[in-house]
Amino acid sequence: MRVIVIGLVFISNLGFGQQPELTDEQLNKSGAVRLVLADSSISIALDFAKSDMENGTPFLLLQGGISPVVYGTDRDFERKYKVYFHDYGCTGPNEKLSAAYNSWTFDYLTKKYGTKWIEEVRKDVIGLKDWKEKK
Repeated sequence: MRVIVIGLVFISNLGFGQQPELTDEQLNKSGAVRLVLADSSISIALDFAKSDMENGTPFLLLQGGISPVVYGTDRDFERKYKVYFHDYGCTGPNEKLSAAYNSWTFDYLTKKYGTKWIEEVRKDVIGLKDWKEKK
């Protein structure tokens, strides 16, 4: 019995499509965090988004209030689409920079998963409404 339990624990750690938790180091080095200190250049926001994609840590940026809102479906969405939500709370980067960063992520999700993700994503993701109108 002990071998079976160890085997099941080992197998469950292989992933099976589950997205790993972000480490503090990954988050701190991400473009999502560095965007707060960036100048107002859209190209820098796009560079950060591209870099995060290449590092396997793409984000969808949110602008919450004093207390971030987390929905029960957020983690399911993150696992399914291999993207992380990042809520800046009441302070964050310029909205145009966040929207540009997110537009890169929206294009990535559409290229990889089609349009199904749009029905499942949080509607308060910065720039989503404008991005959908342009498509």
